[in-house]
Amino acid sequence: MIVLHRAFRSRDIRTRLHALVRFLTCPFLRVLPYVPSGARVLDVGAGHGVFSVLAADRGARVVAVEPDARKAPWDGYEVTGLRGRNPVTPQLRNHFVAGYDDVVRGTFDVVAINDVLYKIPLTEWDAFLTRARERLRDGGMLLVKEHDPTARLKNAWNRAQESLATMLSLTMGESFSYETPSAFIARLQRAGFGQIEAKRIDFGYPHAHMLYVARTSRPN
Repeated sequence: MIVLHRAFRSRDIRTRLHALVRFLTCPFLRVLPYVPSGARVLDVGAGHGVFSVLAADRGARVVAVEPDARKAPWDGYEVTGLRGRNPVTPQLRNHFVAGYDDVVRGTFDVVAINDVLYKIPLTEWDAFLTRARERLRDGGMLLVKEHDPTARLKNAWNRAQESLATMLSLTMGESFSYETPSAFIARLQRAGFGQIEAKRIDFGYPHAHMLYVARTSRPN
């Protein structure tokens, strides 16, 4: 909480509240241990950058990508550049890109995708995951945090909350795409991932959080 307070204290009240609610309702702290210290991380669909800030605080070198330029971590942000006036989230200074995942080149140790896929139509998931694999070095790790639609009660609560967020224009996209863990594991395998681990990380949370950890190949 101290890390996030320092990172977001200069932002407007709406942004601070959104970041706080995001942190309290998503088990980021159960995802972070999978990010090695010093790892080069691509955070796709980073939002305001909550996970990016937490990962950077642990020593990761993070590039955050977010299509909604309103969530850029500084005032005066220029979409065509990586600099802006009055930086207010110093952990992400010069490392926040306004755009979709395909604007980034190079390879990373970790690609993190937290609560992004559900806003993308299922027909586009394979191409999206293929692009994520292409951004990973050999032996690199994909982290996907999504929801388990088989947990009906928790998933119903999630859909209601996300419908409200969409109505208030807090998130982009209109789709509500969910896939069972077994189906998503098979999808990851088709995309070229191996050593896939899937686990529920929702204990104590009102949402059915699922974490998928997959590698491009066996590490040396």
